[in-house]
Amino acid sequence: MSEERDDLPQEPESGAPEEEPRESEAVGPEIEGMEDLVAQTGGGQAEEPEGEEPAAEESADEGEAPAGEPASEPVAEEPAADQPAEGEPASDAAAAEERAERERRSRRDRRKDEPEEEVIPGMHLEPDLVLEEAPREESEFGQYADAADYEGPEGADEDAATEAPAEPEPVVHTPLDLAADARYNATGKRKSAVARVILKPGEGTYSVNGRHLDEYFPRVRLQRMARQPLEAAGYQTRMDVVARIHGGGVSAQATALRHGIARALVEADPALRGELKRRGYLTRDPRVKERKKAGLKKARKRPQFSKR
Repeated sequence: MSEERDDLPQEPESGAPEEEPRESEAVGPEIEGMEDLVAQTGGGQAEEPEGEEPAAEESADEGEAPAGEPASEPVAEEPAADQPAEGEPASDAAAAEERAERERRSRRDRRKDEPEEEVIPGMHLEPDLVLEEAPREESEFGQYADAADYEGPEGADEDAATEAPAEPEPVVHTPLDLAADARYNATGKRKSAVARVILKPGEGTYSVNGRHLDEYFPRVRLQRMARQPLEAAGYQTRMDVVARIHGGGVSAQATALRHGIARALVEADPALRGELKRRGYLTRDPRVKERKKAGLKKARKRPQFSKR
């Protein structure tokens, strides 16, 4: 029993280190035909270590990705900017660059040779020539000559300077022959003034509240305003006007009288309606004074605001 146990390999103890095999003992199995391979190559080349693959296989396998990893796509190299394009010889590209360089140098030389232009401010503006006025003839009034030209004749009314432009020409219309006992009534208004007008055949006289037109309206402008409808129609010497006016001021009363005369004239001759309306004699002026509001001094005037 003791001899059989000695023949069995003894297991190393659990705490002792294992002995490594020596180099002379660690020899792999012999490769068949190794001697023939060495003889064919001449024996000058160094023997490759066993277990390593030849370098040719490594170079061939460089392009292949390892197993389990996807092969990366080859990246196309972009041609450099300085390199000529495909199909174009390098000599043509070099010649083009030389030509461009020569042009740049020639431009620089030209700029250096050309003198710099002097920039004058405002040179692009066109001159605005102001011709001298001819000397004016001296008058006996001297520096007051201009004022004398605007002064009217002595005794002229103050409204003459502010007269409106010339009145339009009368309507080309043949006046009608009116009956001697004909009467045409109408009412004219402006602001708070009301004028009740009666037209009758006559010589062109005006009676306003029992007085003559020049007495009732002292201003020439107001007198002309009242005469406008009859003068435009050509009846200024063929019809008399009798009017009763109340309310408003003199200006509003004159406008109301003109409105009433124009309405009565249309009653007498309907053919005049278009021309009188075109001139604005038949339109009642709607402008009136705005009413006063509670808490204000007037229609829109407010008391002064005091913060304290």
